[in-house]
Order: sequence, then structure tokens, then C-alpha cells
Amino acid sequence: MEDGTGQIICGNDHVMLNNTTTGAHGERGRALKSLSGHRIVVQRVDGAVTTEHARDVTVADRSFFHPGMAVASASDRGGQVGIVTGVATALDLLVDDGESAVARRGVSPAEVRRVSRELCLGDYVVSGPWLGRVFELSLDVDVLFDDGAAVCRCRVAEAAGSNKLSAVNKDCLNPHTNCCFYPGQRVVVAGSGDDGCSDVFKASRWLKGYWKPSYVQGTVSKVATAGVLVNWVASSDSRQEQHHLVRPSAHQLPDNLTFFSPGDEQCFWSVGDRCFFRDTPSSSTAASVPARGLRGRMRRRRRVDGRRRAEFARPMCVADTRTTVDVVWQDGTRQRGVPSVSLVQSPAQHWHDFFFPGHRVFRRSGGDGNNAAGRVVGVVRSVNHNDQTVRVSWLNKQGSGESADMDGNDETLSAFDLGRMSSDHDVFYGDIVLRRHPTDSAGGESGEEPSPTQKTASTGDASWWVGHIIDFCGDAHRVRVKWGDGRTSNVLRHEIAVVRQPGVDHMLQEIGGWVHDDGDASNAAEIAQEDDTNINVESSDDSGSESDGEDGSAPARPATGGRVGDVVQAVVRLTGSVIAQGRRYLLPSGQEVSAGEATADATGSNESFHFPQFDVVQSPSDHHYLDDKEQGTGGGRKWTKRVQKEWKILKNDLPGGIYVRVFEDRMDLLRVAMVGANGTPYQEGLFFFDIQLPPSSYPDSPPLVNYRSFGLRPNPNLYESGTVCLSLLNTFGGHGTELWSPEASTVLQVIVSIQGLVLNAQPYYNEAGYESQVGTPQGRHNELLYSEKAYVLSLQTMLHLLRRPPAGFEDLVKEHFRRRGRHVLRACEAYLQEGCLVGTPDGTTGSKERPCSSGFRFALANVVPRLFEAFSIISAEGCEKFNRLGMPPP
Repeated sequence: MEDGTGQIICGNDHVMLNNTTTGAHGERGRALKSLSGHRIVVQRVDGAVTTEHARDVTVADRSFFHPGMAVASASDRGGQVGIVTGVATALDLLVDDGESAVARRGVSPAEVRRVSRELCLGDYVVSGPWLGRVFELSLDVDVLFDDGAAVCRCRVAEAAGSNKLSAVNKDCLNPHTNCCFYPGQRVVVAGSGDDGCSDVFKASRWLKGYWKPSYVQGTVSKVATAGVLVNWVASSDSRQEQHHLVRPSAHQLPDNLTFFSPGDEQCFWSVGDRCFFRDTPSSSTAASVPARGLRGRMRRRRRVDGRRRAEFARPMCVADTRTTVDVVWQDGTRQRGVPSVSLVQSPAQHWHDFFFPGHRVFRRSGGDGNNAAGRVVGVVRSVNHNDQTVRVSWLNKQGSGESADMDGNDETLSAFDLGRMSSDHDVFYGDIVLRRHPTDSAGGESGEEPSPTQKTASTGDASWWVGHIIDFCGDAHRVRVKWGDGRTSNVLRHEIAVVRQPGVDHMLQEIGGWVHDDGDASNAAEIAQEDDTNINVESSDDSGSESDGEDGSAPARPATGGRVGDVVQAVVRLTGSVIAQGRRYLLPSGQEVSAGEATADATGSNESFHFPQFDVVQSPSDHHYLDDKEQGTGGGRKWTKRVQKEWKILKNDLPGGIYVRVFEDRMDLLRVAMVGANGTPYQEGLFFFDIQLPPSSYPDSPPLVNYRSFGLRPNPNLYESGTVCLSLLNTFGGHGTELWSPEASTVLQVIVSIQGLVLNAQPYYNEAGYESQVGTPQGRHNELLYSEKAYVLSLQTMLHLLRRPPAGFEDLVKEHFRRRGRHVLRACEAYLQEGCLVGTPDGTTGSKERPCSSGFRFALANVVPRLFEAFSIISAEGCEKFNRLGMPPP
């Protein structure tokens, strides 16, 4: 969604309202979420939440950038990607007293603090030698009642939102910098109206006066952190085994913790946030406003309200932000002080496949996955985003040892031929790191040696042993770190260890539901969650997206009778362009099909060979679920009849290009082979899936499905581990008919959904949230690059299958590639020599308007000779003329 100037609107954007008659600052606000009809929800500075048309707002600032975030140019979202290396924000603050007087302009975030001291959910804290992350807060909220005669203190929890109190005006506070409550906020017992039950107040601790039934609403006069729960993630004492160290208690008092700010996404300020100045007591936070004027306004307000309130410290309110960003781009160029509105967060489809200057990489060999053992390691110097090529400086010895130096020779390679070192062997911008050896000097540019006091971890001072990466040095070994006290130094890579950063949601899931306060989540938490899902930019969490690729469409509900072929066609129609362009072929229910016809349907060939689409055989020794001995322990007659019904459906209604084997000695197991459809990155390929129907849970639960990946991931829904991400399998979220139904869903529906919805012509959009890019320049560019990668991985999968065909399908693999090998090589020839796009090897109209990338052609040149050799071994037909394909001219 775009504003009136054509700028994309992102969640948490600071926007200017063009059509408003409110006061001086009412025209500012924060974008919360998008609605249909090009409308967005905006929270204004004064707290009012309104709905505006996108063309009536203008994006003014983006303060949510943080070091390590991937960004793209707002004017070229399909271009190269950059990494944020630094952020500078200036704040304008208002006195939160009901009027619009600016107290201070150009305030640094370092000059202000949060309302409830320092801590919020997700913050990093230090206790002795331990670094942890806050996953729950207990707050003491003092509530002043309207007659001024009574004050009570309510203890509330923050992780799941308070189940005791809620804001009258439903303030949508930014959870990264605010707790749920702030002084001056009107609150009521959660779940009650203005005249609701006040038992929560009755049971609270009364600091002044005593409870009355009329005390239903009140005003927050003070907020303090009473206690926190901390997930301890790392220790500074890296020379000892972690299990020998005594972890601090998860329950901590805030005064016993030291706050560590890594400069990440947890620490940005937005319009409407509340804060106090650090350098003055909270009672004098309005010092920039003349005290006489402030007291006068408060007296006038009391007279107007007719209420007698005690005076208390009110926080400041963020009225405006101005943010600039430092960025290093893939091509190695650096920009400093870039206006934030000229950048957008980049929805990197697979973070681990992106290369940036400073990354350590290794050369892949023939589709062996990401195994870096024994490989020569290099350092990325620059990346050509359009050509998908990477310039690498190689170290002069094998391995990643710190004694290895550059060999002085740079080499340009295809990005598809490189793998990134695992995070255990590499660091990157924004990574939180610990010193491995506390007694070693940083030896950095600061020239400061940590004092003995600093070297005593028991002091709790994190300044010398915890920091975050801010830059790479010119050599292969050193990085620049900003430590907890703001000091910076250059350190050797082997002197630091990266802290793995679990997200708050992940921590809560691991720890369990006991941490949540019962009751509904606060409105602020709900809005915060919607921010990440409704605006056009994805969340920054890089935990590995999972998607079912269904673009919101639900699979057709299969009938329970014999006309399953109609259901199959209904499911496959969801693939859109694949079917519309005639790239797949499905048979109606009940029609006889020969093995040759099935192969021809899927591949476009009239040649045939005899491999039945469906057969009952003995179980293979390499089935993924073979060792699960659950079969026969509780299936019973009902389960047996259901499995036999599934067999009958598969035998009668399998579409072309799908082969199934079931096993008479293991009725719970199946093996499925699929031929990649023409017009997709998977054309001519074979893809295998092992399936189990557990007697103890099927059909109440969906089948278990494992993809034979060989360590490759050719599709967002198919993981290296073999996981198949699909709503129908309950491996991804969904609702209604998207989910497995014991009465209506079938194994055939699962198989056809994988063939049609997963192995489709545009797999890039299978990634969660990427459907918003359909038709955009960014989407068109990224879908082409992803299809190139998927095709290269499909070719590597062919090599693996020829070397190690799944048991029972040896003949299918050999005969398929013996007859179709020349078509694979012909497609590679078209991509290499004619620059056709993936899926258009025939050079159809438009295929050459955006030719394939140089990196893609480099990768093909490496894999094609191996393909030719493998096809020659099985005497593939018509491959002789391709013997020089991919090889340099003589």
C-alpha cells in the first residue's frame, strides 16, 4: 500500500495526515495496520486511533531500522539489498498534560528512559557473568481515583497483556519501548465497562484511603517494575563447561540486573511513545516547560474536569522522529546518513542464501548441500545482485583458521555455487557477541586495556565482555565491536562467540504457558501483532519462514464417494497459471491410463515405458518411517478399512506424472514419486515423498510426509530436513478447509496439493507474506532469481537420484532420465546460450525481455558437464550432441 506520494507504507511508519483540522501535533501519527480499500489505521500523537485513506497520508520517518536489518531502496525495491550498520534518531517531545506544547526538540534516545525504568519484554540483561533475555515483567501500577482521596497498587503481568487492568482509550503503545501503562493514563478493570466490577481494585494494596464500590475507573500515577523472569542464554566464562556454572534464578528483581542495549529492534522509539528524561528525577521531567505555566494548566484542567487530583509526574510523549541510517550495499558501496524514508525493509526470501561483503563462504561441489567440512574458505568482497555473481577473496589454506591469510587473488563465481559458513563459524552486522577469553586484551583501536575490576565478571559490568558487531575490518580475521559501555575495539574472530538470539515468542513457546497471565491479551499486543502481518513489509524476525504457498486459498473439500477425480481437478485448479497455460494434465475420474500416457502427460513426450502408476509391493529398506514399529499396534478394523479405501482412490484416480507404491507388509507406509510439470523450475525432475498413516492417529490426524531432500531446499515448502510445510498436513497454520478433515480429506488430496500448490511455476510466492509482491517490480525480480535457484537445485537433485535412487523406483529413475535427459540438456542449452528465463526454454515471446542472470549461467556451466556424464552412464537417448555443453571452447 502506498501513500499520496507513491511511497510504500510500512508498519510503525511515522506518517503526516494531510487532511486534518486537529491541533499542531494531531496531524502526526503511527501506521498500525492496513485495511481493504487502501485504508490504514493510524494512532495520532494525542492517542486517538483513526482510519485514513492511504493517499491522505505521507510517510515522514522510519525509526524501526536497526543494525543487521536487510533493507532495499524505496525507489528500487527489486534492486540490490543492503545491511544497516548504524542508526541515528532525534526525538521531539511533548508535555503529556493534555496540551500540545513542545518541550524539547532534537532529543537523543540516550537522553530518555522508558516509563517503567529500563526493562521491557525481550530486553537483554546481565547478572554477574550471565547474559539473559527478559520474557516476563511484573508491574506495580499505582491508580489514583478521581476524588483524589485514594490510591491503590495493582500487580499485573505484561507478557500476555494484563488481565486485570486495561486502558480506557485503548492506547496502542509500541511494545518495544513501552509497558502497557504510563502515568496519566485512564484505566478500568479489564473486561468491565465503566460500571463494571471493581474487585481487582478491592483486592489491591491500598497506599492511601480505602476501597469504595464507586472506584471503577482511575488514573495511573506511577508505574514500576516489580520483578522479571529472565531466560539466561550465555555466560562470559567461556573457558568452563556451561553445565558446571550455576545459572541465576529466572526470577529477578530489576535492581539486581544490568540492562544491555544491543542497538537492535527492541530499542526504537515511535510517535506516541511515553518517556522520562534520564538526567532529571521523574518528578521534574517537565523541566523544559516553565513550572508556573504547567501548574496553571493543571489547575485549569482540574477546574474543567471538576475533579480533585493529586499532582504526579507525567511522562513526555514522542511527537516526532527524524532518523538517518548507515548502509553497506551488496556491491560493497557504503552510504552514511541516508534518510530513513528512502529505505524499506527487504523481505529476503532466504536469509542464509544472501551474500554480503564480509561473509565467509565456501565453494559447493556438485549439490552436496551446505557441508563446509574440509573446504577452502573465502571472504565476500562484493555481490552483483542482478547477475547473481559474487567476488570472493580466498584464504590461502583449507579451513577457517585464524592464521590463514588472503591469497591475493579474487575470483568471481555464481552465487549458486557458494555456501555460507554456518553461524557457528561466522559473524555479521548486529550480532551480539561475548569475549571468549576475558583475560585477553581487545587490542583494538581504542587502545584501552580492560581494568582488573572490569575483568571480574562477578561485578555484573557487561562493558568489557558483551557487545555487538558494528563493522568488518579490511583483513579476514578482525571485526569491530561496540561494547556495553559504548567503547569500540577491533577483535579477532576467534576471541568472540555469537549469542544466538531466540525471539520472545519462541522463548514463551519453549518455556510453556505457565508464564502467561490468564485472560485476553491487551489491545496494544493485538495491534502490535497485526502490524507485522497486515502492512506490506514482513517482520524482522529471521527465524526461517514457513509457508504452505496457498495464497489464502483453501484446498477443495474432497467428496467421500467415488468421484474423487473431480476433487483432484478442483484442488489443482488452485495452481493458477500452471493449469491455465496447459502446463499440467489431469485425468477425469475412472478413465484408464497407461504408464506411458502418464509420463507423456507430465513431460510432453509420446514415448512410453512400463512402470505402473500404482502397485502393491514389499516395503523398502530405505523408507523414512520404516523403523516406526507402531504399525499393527492399534489400527484395528476401522483403520484397515480406511487405508484400503485410500488405496482404491489412489489406484483409480491418480493424475499423470504421479507414481505411488503401497506395501502389503506395511500398510501404514507409502512412497510417492512426482514428475515436475513443464513451465516450472521443476520440469523434467523427479521428487520423492515417504508417507506414513499411523494406526494410532490416522485419520484423526493427517498423514506424516517426508521429502527426500538430499540436503537441498528447492522450494520454500520443502525443507532440507524433509519437512513438508502445508496446512493440510498441520505443519503450517490455516483454518477451515485448509486443514485436515478426518471425514473429508484423503491421501490423494495431500499428494495433488504438493504437486499443484508446492511444485508450481512461481515458488517464490510460496513464502509466507510474499503474495503482496505479486505484480510489483520487486516481486517480478525476486521470483526470477528464486526460480533460477530452484532450477539449479532441481538439477542437483537429479544427480543425487541417479547415484542413489529410492528403493523400488530404480527403474523409474533410470528410464525417465534415459528418455528425458536430452530435454533437460536442451533446456540448459537454451538458458546458457540464449538467456531464456527458467520455464521458457523454447524461447517464447517475452522470455528474453529479462534474460536469466550471469550467475545462473555460471552455475549451469558447472553442473551441466556432470549431468551429461550421468546421462551417458545410463545411455540417455540423444545426449551425444550436448557433450561440449557448459565446457569452454577448445
